Amino acid sequence: MKKSVKRSLDAYIRQMDRIDLRVIACVILLNVFGLIMIYSASAYSCSTLAKYNYDSLYLLKKQGIFVLAGIVVMLLLQYFNYNYLQKLAPIIFLVSVGSLFLLRTGLAVRSHGAARWIRLGPVQLQVAELVKIAMVIMIAAFVAKHANQVQRFKNMAVYLWIFFTIIPAVMVMLLSNNLSSALIILGIGFMLSFVFTNQEKLHGIIAGIGLIGIFVGRNLLAKNLPTQKQLNASSSSFRLGRFYAWIDPERYAGDQGFQPLQGKYAVASGGLFGKGLGNSVQKLDKIPEAQNDMIFSIVCEELGLVGAVVLLAMFLFLIYHLIRIAVNSENLFGKVLVMGIAFHISLQVLINVGVVLTIIPNTGASLPFISYGGSAVLFTLAEMGIALSVNRYHMRRSLQRKRAELEKEEEQ
Repeated sequence: MKKSVKRSLDAYIRQMDRIDLRVIACVILLNVFGLIMIYSASAYSCSTLAKYNYDSLYLLKKQGIFVLAGIVVMLLLQYFNYNYLQKLAPIIFLVSVGSLFLLRTGLAVRSHGAARWIRLGPVQLQVAELVKIAMVIMIAAFVAKHANQVQRFKNMAVYLWIFFTIIPAVMVMLLSNNLSSALIILGIGFMLSFVFTNQEKLHGIIAGIGLIGIFVGRNLLAKNLPTQKQLNASSSSFRLGRFYAWIDPERYAGDQGFQPLQGKYAVASGGLFGKGLGNSVQKLDKIPEAQNDMIFSIVCEELGLVGAVVLLAMFLFLIYHLIRIAVNSENLFGKVLVMGIAFHISLQVLINVGVVLTIIPNTGASLPFISYGGSAVLFTLAEMGIALSVNRYHMRRSLQRKRAELEKEEEQ
């Protein structure tokens, strides 16, 4: 009986190679669904605009290339020993933060007054996406190396958050004018601090200050709302306009409030089962660039509440399995690394859905795997590959130990 169990373990190690098929299947399903929704949201615009060559498949084909490349990267990275990332963490972090300065060079690509991409040949790379994963790797490496000091000293946790979270977030904000990425970086760093420290009071103080700041700031802005003309004359009208439109979208319905209002109309008109795939009305020049950060509103309009809940359930399924991988990881570096990836996906989904439902101001955060964006999906799929690598390594070690135990029992 013991020999048969041992043979079964050996066969499993050889054949399955510790691939977490549930994560892979969920990620591929999300990407396929994303491609379908990108086509549905963009086909009309692509077929009517010269910049898309009047090709209804234009954005679908571009995104499809990045999705295929990303899936290949994910499948390859699962065979990569993730522990090497701990040694490379400082280099990865410095390169990613340093690459932000390329946004001040001729390589930068500007859109809506902000330079968020750099052009590398035919490819445009959104640098902030690299900074997110680099920050997670750096924090995980630092915590793994200095675990005792971080746990014991409150100041160490504060310095860790400042150097590896606040500074990159500020640089992303200043150099790329990317508020959503800056907030996500801050959020990931804050949530990770729960994993590697026991400073409940510190977390409570930071969270309390943040909530009070949001409440006070919103009330102050609400009491001093400018007219549309005054807002347009402001040098920071684009950024402030999003906050004002969040407070009173109807007041700015002709400009900054137009997209949030149209998104709400799309969500409300979807009902329980939606209008049917491809039958959205709001995507017909109502919601600008509907395939980007407002794509969840098109999901709600076409597939209704049921479709939206199914999509969110898929994200929950993925996040649950990422957390499971983190908990089962044998070393602290793997735990913090995968928890950071799980927090990244969670925050991105929460912020995107919150924006569409006007719970929070429009920050421009994309919906992972669903929104259009080549570099975003490529880096997110790379993160999935890293998580699979952690899981693969853990499963290999646990199965090898089990086999050794069986061999020892047989000898006795």
